[in-house]
Amino acid sequence: MAEHDQAPDRYDPDAISRIIMLVYGTMEHGGPFWCYVAVKPSMYDTFKRAERDGSLDLYNFESFGEIIVSAEGETPPEEVTIKVAEMYNTDPSKFFQPIDPKQVIAEKIEEMKKRDAEGEA
Repeated sequence: MAEHDQAPDRYDPDAISRIIMLVYGTMEHGGPFWCYVAVKPSMYDTFKRAERDGSLDLYNFESFGEIIVSAEGETPPEEVTIKVAEMYNTDPSKFFQPIDPKQVIAEKIEEMKKRDAEGEA
């Protein structure tokens, strides 16, 4: 198989990235919980809709992406946030900034394509 035949998968946002989200909720016994999830870019809008309308089911999350870590409590400990950032090779200070994650991913993919094109020249 020629290398250029594989190029589309190399730039598929779902294959190369996740959008890290922090979900809050209430346990069955009434206590609070938090949960870091890794959402596929293609499922981000659907995830946000489900979160907004209350239909998000963390027990059946596979279609959205992966559950990273969760625990009871109001907020995750700082060391957990740092570890999640390390796992996904990102800066934890950017976790709670107002960004358009799909736009950021698109920009990163364009940078990859540019670097790849320069490497072929």
